[in-house]
Amino acid sequence: MKRLVFSVLLVGAIQAAFAGYTFSPVSAGSWGASDATLGVSGYVIEDFEDVNLVSGLQVSVSSVNGGYGPTSTLPNTFDPFTDSTFGTAFQIGGGGAWDGRRGLINTRTNREFTYTEGDSWGIIKLHFATPVSSVGFSLQQSDLALELLINGTSFGDLNSIGGWGNNGSRQGYMRIDGTAGSTISSITLVNGVSAPFRDGIMIDHVAFNPVPEPASMLALGLGALAMVRRKRK
Repeated sequence: MKRLVFSVLLVGAIQAAFAGYTFSPVSAGSWGASDATLGVSGYVIEDFEDVNLVSGLQVSVSSVNGGYGPTSTLPNTFDPFTDSTFGTAFQIGGGGAWDGRRGLINTRTNREFTYTEGDSWGIIKLHFATPVSSVGFSLQQSDLALELLINGTSFGDLNSIGGWGNNGSRQGYMRIDGTAGSTISSITLVNGVSAPFRDGIMIDHVAFNPVPEPASMLALGLGALAMVRRKRK
């Protein structure tokens, strides 16, 4: 079992460190916090306000009743206040959108099904075209244990890592950083792992920081070397 280490963040959240990765959660009390507060300034941001995803990111959803992806074009947008047809779960606590009005839910249409139709609520996977060094996303409506996989490896219950609990409202925001050269090619969220009922969840404000290509790293290094030489002259 991996050992969990805790330290206090400036944002008042908890930072948990696993082998190869650190986890920096922000609580629901800071919902909608700035990118600077989250530590994702300068990252590529996907806010799901339209069906077209930013370059470098694809999404897939799989469930017993079907799925989609990996794709860079969502089947629909989802606004919890205008597109909810089977209840108000995604409106609780002020709604599941971190910014804007829309987000991503774990169904094959990115629209709701009845909550008793568990087989239509599935697994969300974020795919990164090139490895990234850091990923962040918000989470809302997680009633059950939510298994987190990084590059296909399980890291246990995301809600436990975040110290959030399964409260069926806004959980908060999670930033995951690779350490010691570790990178992230995919993030998978497996809902309802502690019970046969499958939960509905909503994520938003996916932020990621691509690892520079080797050629780019070389160019940066040569540029820095040239600057040093010019200063010496």
